[in-house]
Amino acid sequence: DGYIIVRGGVPGIMVERARRAINYYMSQNMIQQGRNPGLSDQAVITDLFNQTPISPMCESIVGEENLQFPKAGNVKLNFPGAEDRELVRGHLDLGGKLRQGLLSRGFTLLVVVLVQDVPRPYMGNFTFWPGAHKVFEKAFQADPNYPETLRQNRQLPDVDLPHEPIQFTGKAGDVAICHHQMYHNAAPNNSPDIRYAVIFRPRHVNAGENSTDAMADIWQEFGGLEDVREELEAVNAD
Repeated sequence: DGYIIVRGGVPGIMVERARRAINYYMSQNMIQQGRNPGLSDQAVITDLFNQTPISPMCESIVGEENLQFPKAGNVKLNFPGAEDRELVRGHLDLGGKLRQGLLSRGFTLLVVVLVQDVPRPYMGNFTFWPGAHKVFEKAFQADPNYPETLRQNRQLPDVDLPHEPIQFTGKAGDVAICHHQMYHNAAPNNSPDIRYAVIFRPRHVNAGENSTDAMADIWQEFGGLEDVREELEAVNAD
């Protein structure tokens, strides 16, 4: 379905240090929803991926020596809203400017590390639609000129998503690892608390070269899962 959840993937002492660093940074700076100079590239943040079992796990997915380690992590703080809101549809990470007619695809895995407990839905949860990568793959395969179509239309193709959304709940240190083509969004934060997370987008060494080609071949950068692919193809053939 394009994702795995790793409970306790990051040690508690590391997420506490990261949360302390984020809070200190906020006391001194206006924090951005993403890269923050002087914070995002510090070891207290990057170690959440680079110095935990999450990095070898991701390497086992893309294939040995095929993983480029991220040099920074996106600090994502979802603040409480003024009033309760409902969940809306999501998006794919395609350079962030598809509505302007710009398209890029340059990472392989979407890795979300909880830096504080998120015990229930509607707390600004990372939210994803399992299996979405497969239906978008089929939509892109059906249009040989899909990169240009996306640029011209400035929106994703209309597809029927195969699964209801999952709002990622868990404890600090839990991790979600998703395919780069996972449809996702942040749930509204109807709680009184800030949702703390750090997001990494590690790349396959050939991600830049593969570019948008990997959108129509969801297995292209997942050499470590070749046995899984063969098993699935055998089942489908039967």
